[in-house]
Amino acid sequence: MQSENGARILVVDDNPRNVAILKKILGRTYNVATAASGEEALSTVSAFAPDLILLDIMMPGIDGYETCRRLRARPDLRQTKVIMVSAKAMLSERLEGYEAGADDYVTKPFDEDELLAKIRVYLRLKSVEEVDRLKSELLALLNHETRTPLTFMIAPTEMLLGDPSLTQDHKELLQMVHDGAKRLHRLVERVSFLNSLRTNTCKFDMAELDLAAWLRSQVATMAPTAANHGLTLALDCPETAIAWGDAEKLKLVVSALLDNAIRFGADGKTIEIKLSADDQVVRLTVQDHGPGIDAEILPRIFQEFAVANLQHHSTGHGLSLAAARLIVLRHRGSMIARSEPGQGACFQIDLPAQPPAIQSAAA
Repeated sequence: MQSENGARILVVDDNPRNVAILKKILGRTYNVATAASGEEALSTVSAFAPDLILLDIMMPGIDGYETCRRLRARPDLRQTKVIMVSAKAMLSERLEGYEAGADDYVTKPFDEDELLAKIRVYLRLKSVEEVDRLKSELLALLNHETRTPLTFMIAPTEMLLGDPSLTQDHKELLQMVHDGAKRLHRLVERVSFLNSLRTNTCKFDMAELDLAAWLRSQVATMAPTAANHGLTLALDCPETAIAWGDAEKLKLVVSALLDNAIRFGADGKTIEIKLSADDQVVRLTVQDHGPGIDAEILPRIFQEFAVANLQHHSTGHGLSLAAARLIVLRHRGSMIARSEPGQGACFQIDLPAQPPAIQSAAA
């Protein structure tokens, strides 16, 4: 990833005066190279590896539009930002530039401050995109490289734990290895799933489903866990509540909310779960009566690792709530959290009751 002051900008323009002006403006901050034609730009980019290209439209040989199309066809330039520069200001010409793959459009004569501001914005955007790409590739590598070794650790330790010839000390050590491997495996699985949601590579099987029926099943499944924490689950829902969604993904959402309420609910209190529905929206609320969400954490409660002290946090990493919100958003729904210190927390989900096509027609 390139810092702004070390960023490389390629100026592509056949007018020497324009090139001189841009070199003077940009050379104080950036590493600048120039090309007088589209063909020269295409032969320059491999060695120069620009972070951003200022591309004139009207040039001899191939014009800026075709140059941009050829640049965009190169995988090594997928993160490079392209700003087209031209005296043409008609909407149709700007749209042609966007269709060719340009990120933005600046008309001549340009304002120096505006041009520099746009360059800074797109260089920052490129840096963010590079970090996101690096994280995605790292997570994919982590998932691939750890899944098999962890499986090889978990299965043998489970077998050994059942060996009656082992001493208690040995069993305790094996249990530590087993628990640590399982915990790491769950973390890798959650992070990988979250990454697939963020990159839109997670497949959703959308269909009509009755949320009331499987909500009752989910609550019944988790009631013993709640009881072990001194909590009671109270469900208020209609006989049926038809929604449009992916049943398996929505079960993950409900499980995340109930697990969160159980972990943070107050001993002896009730967790109130309410489901309501009309022709447009199905609404689910989960209210606990625990300590509530810290005011500093509440605005970013759906962000990954939204915990007060990640380094010393052992009960979760905020991944389940982050994934839950992304699942709800993919359903064209909404998810919010409300809380007052000492008054518990309430999570509310609104899901569409009908498929998108029917929603649009009704609107």
